[in-house]
Parts: sequence; C-alpha cells; structure tokens
Amino acid sequence: MTETTAEPAATPRLFGASELGVLSLTAPGDAHPRVEYVGGDLFIGLVDARTGAAVTQGEAETWARPFRDVVADAVRRAGELPAVVDGALVIDDEAVAASVLLFPSRLHGLALQGTPVLFALARDAVVVVGADDEPAIARVLDRADALYAAGGPLLSAHALTLTDAGWAPFAWREAVPALEMRFERMLRLFAVRAYEAQAPALQRPDLHVAAPKIEVLQTGVTTTLAAWPKGTATLLPVVDNVVVADPAGTLSVATFDQFLAAGGDAIVRTGLSPLRYFVPGEPPRNGEA
Repeated sequence: MTETTAEPAATPRLFGASELGVLSLTAPGDAHPRVEYVGGDLFIGLVDARTGAAVTQGEAETWARPFRDVVADAVRRAGELPAVVDGALVIDDEAVAASVLLFPSRLHGLALQGTPVLFALARDAVVVVGADDEPAIARVLDRADALYAAGGPLLSAHALTLTDAGWAPFAWREAVPALEMRFERMLRLFAVRAYEAQAPALQRPDLHVAAPKIEVLQTGVTTTLAAWPKGTATLLPVVDNVVVADPAGTLSVATFDQFLAAGGDAIVRTGLSPLRYFVPGEPPRNGEA
C-alpha cells in the first residue's frame, strides 16, 4: 500500500492538449503532469513551489487529499482580477487565469458586451471579452498574431464561451462571421507552433518528421503546407496542402484530403497529439530526417 503524504505548497499551471500530448511522449506514466480538465482543450495542473516542477501523476497519487481539492485551494489564493479596458479583461497572472477557468463566477458583473469569451493564448496572456464585442475580439486576434511572431510558447487557439454548464467551445463562425479568416489564421499559426514543439520528441533516424510551414496567399488567406519526400517513411502533420517531392526532382501539390485518398489504407492515423499521419516508405536519405 502506498504511503500517503501531505501535498506541497503549489501554484496553478495551465496546460493545453497539444503540450500534454508532447509530454505523453517525453514524460509518460507516473512522470506525466497531473491535471484537471476545465473546457475546450485546456487543463489545470500544479507547480511545486519548492522545485518549480509540475506535479506529476505519481506524486499526486501519494497525497492524502484529492488532487482536485488541492487545485481548488491553490486557485482560491489567486489575486484580484485586473480592470476591464477597452472591452477586454487581460490576465497576465497564471493563477488568476486559472481561477477564472475553475471558478467562472468571478466574471459576473464585469462590463463586457455579451457572454464572456475566453482566449487562453499563452500562460501569461489570457483574455476575456464579450461575445457581442466584435472589435474587442479582433484585437485579441491581433494579440495572437503578435504572440506567434514573438516566437514564445503558445497555449490554445480555441476560444471558450461561458454557458450554464461551464466553459464550452465558442462558435465563432456563427457569432462573428466577418472574422472567420482571422480565426482560421490563428488556428494555423498555433498549430504550426504546436507541431514545432512536438517534433524534437519524434526524431528518429529511420523516419522523416515533416515540418509544417505557413503560406499567405495573395488573397490574404493563411494556409499551411508540408513536404513529403516521395517514398520516404514520414510522420506528416495535418496541413492544407502537401508538397510531394519526387526523387527525380519534380514537385507536385495535393490538398491534404487528396493526399490521404491517394495513399488509401497505407497511410495510418496515429494517436499523437497534435495529430500526425504515418506515411510508409524507406528510411530518409541525405539527412531528410
């Protein structure tokens, strides 16, 4: 029987599903962070105040109290909410952001135009605006662009809205159709950053780990693409277009759906997060991996 222990002093930590997917490879099992789901693709964990490391599943299993109770206590110690400015509540304190996610009643009475919508762009950049405030939402998307350009870690591109049952995905296509292209751009930027974070954990000499790239068309639409060296065993990210590089030196382009259809059952959907597909073939040549 495992001996129970008292939990250490801890502070909240926000996790996105993509980061947890990478950690399932680099820190699996008992070494994986222990988290509580809060909505969308967001989770709350804890950081040990003594070591600065995320509390793991193995550590939390030894505690006398349930993990969720410890998380709730840590969140309750968060500071006050900042003021709403230009229709936005901008939170740069991770504990305060966690408190809003776990206890959304903290948002009651704020001067927002419509139902609260939460964007957890980064751990130090969580923004809440009103669902009816299109200019404020557009400014959040500007902030997302700037965060991507700055090169730092990102958290989630999936906005949440507050419902009677808690946080749920924000239906932005219906709510703000004029911003559809901007939301699509944010999704692609954040996906590329997530794949970049995942790639080092997947590197193997017998496998090409394809890197997605951003391409902005003349129409202003943001798309993604990745290259497949034809005949090479590859882990392919989900992108808009696949560039097929033939060893003979020719290039061709297919949409992702066209590429999957052409490959048929030979192309296998993996359990990776973020998602990749395995394309069978020979080991990489000439340093392609």
